[in-house]
Amino acid sequence: MKKILIVDDQSLNQTILEAYINQYCEQHDKTMHIKTANNGVEALVLCQDEKFDLIFMDILMPHMNGIEATKHISQIQPDAIIVIVSTQGDEENQIQALRNGAKDYFIKPIQPDVFKRRLDLYLNIMSNSHGSVSTKQSINPFTNAIFCYKTTYLLENEEDLAQLWESMLVTIKDSVRTNFLSDLIRFIYQLSSAMLSKKVQPQIIMEENDAFYFFSILNTKILPAQKITQLIEKSLENAVYKFESNLLSFQVAKELRTPKPEVIREVKSETTVTQKPKEQVVYKKEIEILQKFNFMESEDLTSLELKLNELATQFMWMGSNELNVDDVDQIVNAFERTSSILMLYSQTQTLGMAIRDLTTIIQQDEKVFIEMAPQMSALCKSFNNDLIIWLKSVFYDGAPSVNYMDASIISNIQMVQSFLSPPEDVNLDDGDGFEFF
Repeated sequence: MKKILIVDDQSLNQTILEAYINQYCEQHDKTMHIKTANNGVEALVLCQDEKFDLIFMDILMPHMNGIEATKHISQIQPDAIIVIVSTQGDEENQIQALRNGAKDYFIKPIQPDVFKRRLDLYLNIMSNSHGSVSTKQSINPFTNAIFCYKTTYLLENEEDLAQLWESMLVTIKDSVRTNFLSDLIRFIYQLSSAMLSKKVQPQIIMEENDAFYFFSILNTKILPAQKITQLIEKSLENAVYKFESNLLSFQVAKELRTPKPEVIREVKSETTVTQKPKEQVVYKKEIEILQKFNFMESEDLTSLELKLNELATQFMWMGSNELNVDDVDQIVNAFERTSSILMLYSQTQTLGMAIRDLTTIIQQDEKVFIEMAPQMSALCKSFNNDLIIWLKSVFYDGAPSVNYMDASIISNIQMVQSFLSPPEDVNLDDGDGFEFF
């Protein structure tokens, strides 16, 4: 039975949310345990005593506001889904809460139908998150020194692949070799798709220790080993992997490695004329310079963050439920706002135009978008997640350049476009895609 905590200093708001949850339970024949707290301090005390699966958190409360409460609770209960409930025009506080561990947000007054659809989404995410099991023997061939658990994903269809994306994005922190990790998960997704097409069920196991994540894919012998190896070398630069008869494993560092030193060859002449000049190798360490950019107006940046988080929620819904016209309209509106903000600035116009072009294609045939949603959900999540990572790096953590993730983001956008308007007579075995037949 799922445990839900409602945190709000207004008893009427508590009653409304509790009523919506009870209505949902009656409609779906479910039982949930609901508790309430009047402020952040009470919520924190409750969370220290018992575990909650889902927490609805108001922002403006006495004693401890929702942002502080979210920050502390997400450290105590990192698996809990914390959803912010705030008023219209409170965008800055919504952003702060999302940065401090909240996964989603609602705007008051809450519409019951919207609330129940989101509640269904949250419960799907919880039920699709595979619990950990104790193990003394690792699956990966790199090391047995792992934490005392492993997470296993059994994939049977496209919907399972979408759920794999959701779980991976929640489990893996964005501070861990972000770009390579995104490429790796995309590779795993595509490899699993190829295995499913061969009527083989992929099994993916994720393990970790203090220094590394380990991703292992079982049942790979159905696919040509040479082809898989070629694709790894081409798609995953500097990947550390081991490939056995029926197992492919990757090792991913949890921290950025120091770039390899660049070898600069200098020729120095000796004093003796009869002696040929000797070649001396000088090592010069390249240090990647990261910088934070501030060219975007604060209001635009805040609006952009909110729209990307809104899209993240929409794409989670898209992966586990059937879309309708209203859902597509919300996605289109979020795309249009995102595109318009990015196109205001010369540094981000390329991304803005790519998203604008995708929006146009979706608007041309919403029916096709709805029909293809299950197949596109993981790709949509991928490029939206890349956008969130890009924004966090460029404006807050530091990035080598404004455009350092453009290629990855635009590539994913183009893949979504190919689903909506596939080219005719395409040779699948062109050396760039996954072709195993």
